[in-house]
Amino acid sequence: EKGGRPGPEVSVGKLAASHLLRTLRETMFRVCGPETTLWGDDAPLGGRMHDIGFASYLISIGGGTDQIQRNIIGERVLGLPREPRVDKGVAFNELLVGTQDRPA
Repeated sequence: EKGGRPGPEVSVGKLAASHLLRTLRETMFRVCGPETTLWGDDAPLGGRMHDIGFASYLISIGGGTDQIQRNIIGERVLGLPREPRVDKGVAFNELLVGTQDRPA
């Protein structure tokens, strides 16, 4: 639907692309070793391996992390219940974070 919320297929596609790039990065490191991290015109393949390596991290974060995409698939496609939210109904400035003590 135009202008609406993206469907779960977007999450599936993003996870697939993330997995593919991560696998490609790991394969490049196994085959080419540390030269994979070089960039610039003098690097192997003109630094394209370096670019692909960085892109593999970017796609797993940009547009929602892989974990968020898995939650979307679980809730919207598989019908699993949402994860419990301990912060629901609590103002942001009242959230307890880390080792904070409860207000007196």
